[in-house]
Amino acid sequence: MSPSIDSPAEYYKPEEDVFLPQIRNSPEAVLAAIDEFGRTRDFLMNVGPHKGKLITDIIATDQPTTILEIGGYIGYSAIMFGHALRKASTATGRHPRFLSLEMNPKFAAVSKALVSIAGLDDIVEIRVGPCRASLHSLAKGGKHSGSSEQQQPWDMLFLDHSKISYLNDLKLCEELGLVAPGSTVIADDMKRPGNPWYSEYVRASPGKKAEDCLPFKGCLSDGGISLGNPGLVYETMLVEGLEPTGLMVSFYCSFNFDHI
Repeated sequence: MSPSIDSPAEYYKPEEDVFLPQIRNSPEAVLAAIDEFGRTRDFLMNVGPHKGKLITDIIATDQPTTILEIGGYIGYSAIMFGHALRKASTATGRHPRFLSLEMNPKFAAVSKALVSIAGLDDIVEIRVGPCRASLHSLAKGGKHSGSSEQQQPWDMLFLDHSKISYLNDLKLCEELGLVAPGSTVIADDMKRPGNPWYSEYVRASPGKKAEDCLPFKGCLSDGGISLGNPGLVYETMLVEGLEPTGLMVSFYCSFNFDHI
């Protein structure tokens, strides 16, 4: 019988008493430990140090206060980007928040544990549940769980879940006001495996997007398909980086700078 994810004591090993104090409250050390596990024990589909550095550079330059991630996996990007968000906030004086949406409860449990070890509990929140339901809940309840403040757009959106869902979920974020002028949208793995529909949408003009959604207006009633906000204008660039495997991959960075 395998141990239960809800019973951490069943996983306890004596060497943890030596190892954990060495990495506790150090995001860099936790990330290094995850990288080492991925190299020597079992492959992990994390953003990795090379591609991750490209994104933390964007965080350092743009200095966002809030980042919303869709697809958290085991928390690698939440730790890396949450740490970068904390460092960037020292210049702005604002309290940063990183929210990661993860559908798989086991992955979310691992994420929460690693975020806690990294000492980022005050910045990073892991929320469990289906993506679109979580987005609707987020739009109704404010930026953060338990918050009564009015919902506002997020400074940055990081898409790293099911690639086929990127476009539909970005459109939902647009409809809900979670993405607005001033938001930066980063979509991972746009070269391998890629997503031509997403690429076409973020590069299209408002007129083209409005024309494309006309046949669907008034006939979508189940909430499963979103039309987005065609008036939003993105400036998009393709950024290439290395996966942990060494393969060259890329992500789209789209700056939402206007509304027509």
